[in-house]
Amino acid sequence: MNILALNRRLLLSLCCILLFTVWLSPAIAHAEGNHTALPKGNEREQKLAQFEQITEKLYRDMQDINLTDAPKQMELLIDSLEGLSFQGLTSVEGIHALAEVIMDTRGTLAEVNVDPEAWARSSAKLRLAVNSLAHQDKALWVQYYKVLADDLAGMTKSRAEGKRTVLREYFLSLQSHYDIVRPALIISRQPSEVNKFDSWLSYMGQISKDASADDASLSRSLEQGEAALKELFGRKGADPVFLPIAGYRNPWSWTLLIGGWILLALVYTGLRKYQAYQNVESVHGPSERADRFRF
Repeated sequence: MNILALNRRLLLSLCCILLFTVWLSPAIAHAEGNHTALPKGNEREQKLAQFEQITEKLYRDMQDINLTDAPKQMELLIDSLEGLSFQGLTSVEGIHALAEVIMDTRGTLAEVNVDPEAWARSSAKLRLAVNSLAHQDKALWVQYYKVLADDLAGMTKSRAEGKRTVLREYFLSLQSHYDIVRPALIISRQPSEVNKFDSWLSYMGQISKDASADDASLSRSLEQGEAALKELFGRKGADPVFLPIAGYRNPWSWTLLIGGWILLALVYTGLRKYQAYQNVESVHGPSERADRFRF
């Protein structure tokens, strides 16, 4: 068993535990009657702003392949998680997505051979994820709708022209772009919306490479994909509709009741991650300019 893979899944498990503990800590403080331990709104805003500032600096360092400062910023980012509450900002799924993208970025930095493509992608994913927590109304991930919609439009045009190879290339581009924004979507949107688009993407991945797939099936699937994409980004027609993220309303007693189960689930997920990595093959889209991850 690969030692690096073991370290990776262990770090992911620990990061999940840390983030969930931070998420749960205000409820625990309330249960103990320690009301002074509840984070004040301004204090959390300051911590969240600091968390985002470090992420922005890390993003720039990784985009510029700054081998000296990028690892330092990553350690500062992890340290800045201490005392930062995510209650009301995202769900348990969102916390797991954030933990995963943090550890993926840290793993990229730890690679012996520097891969500029991997540095650009992982830092962009992390930036979008953290930004979605700090700016729920005007998050950067909203801008990615046009990128994905353009890929989908290219697929539709290629189908109409009978160019299956080009359609497949546009699909791989869509898949690559979606992978960058997906953690931010998990943090910001409903799980059912993300799962719906994930399912469509999986199905489209199969029929887009199937030469025997009939044109009618492709057409229907593309229409479904367009509808799923609009729903995922909160759009109705051409006008954006931003759906608010519900705040935390559950009683502390219920939070404590389910807390243990969720904690175990997160640890289990982290330990299973090694097996998942063995079965996932990387899929690269068409070559793009080196700065395509910048906003």
